[in-house]
Amino acid sequence: MEIPTPTNGAGEIRTQTTVLKNAANGGQDVYDFNNQKIGVNNTADCDDGEGQKTVFEVEDGVTVKNLIIAGGLPAGNGIVCKGDCTLDHVYWEDVCEDAATNSKDGATMRINSSIALHSADKIFQHNAKGGSTTIVTNSYIADFGKLWRSCGDCTANGGPRKLIIDNVRVDKVKTTVAGANQNYGDTVTITNLYVKGGYDDDDDKPKICQEYRAVTDHMGESEKLHGGASQWNTATCRVSKSDIKSW
Repeated sequence: MEIPTPTNGAGEIRTQTTVLKNAANGGQDVYDFNNQKIGVNNTADCDDGEGQKTVFEVEDGVTVKNLIIAGGLPAGNGIVCKGDCTLDHVYWEDVCEDAATNSKDGATMRINSSIALHSADKIFQHNAKGGSTTIVTNSYIADFGKLWRSCGDCTANGGPRKLIIDNVRVDKVKTTVAGANQNYGDTVTITNLYVKGGYDDDDDKPKICQEYRAVTDHMGESEKLHGGASQWNTATCRVSKSDIKSW
């Protein structure tokens, strides 16, 4: 998979976050950007962590298609889903804070046939609780810290949060594919994960699914369990080594 050539040349940098309203709120339920490249005038440094400006805020029930998020500073906090959303053929050139965030309790964020590149930390952030789900399918993710992380220290933190990965290719995994909070009942289900160069069982590289003991209200750091080793076929990490393939 490759990021397509933008149809709007060097792209558009917008001054403020764009809200994609659903049809019930006077917008539409499908936004097809025809491979336009769009970013936001984000002035915070990507290395500063939280607090970047969001490019798109997506309302409940909206599908976003054929969109390129400009790389570097204009990528900001990427896309924030405020309810059920589908991100289909969305491309992140160079992730700044996060590519996309699941922020509504009980909601499902679906990422399909997408590409996300170059993140020092997380690609997909999961803050929503109440059985909310992130689903990543048929996608390519490369050069990242974590593909998905369940929030480790959110205000009024909790769970459960669910991750489902199927038919995804990864390369240059710096930390782990998935980081889940065991103490909040998170679950990670991974099938057909293709790792560039394969998974090294002897050295446990790259890490596939790590379990954490999360905290709430920013009260310190969440704790990696089991020495940070990948976990297999547990209540939290529902993944088998046979589902990890090489490419």
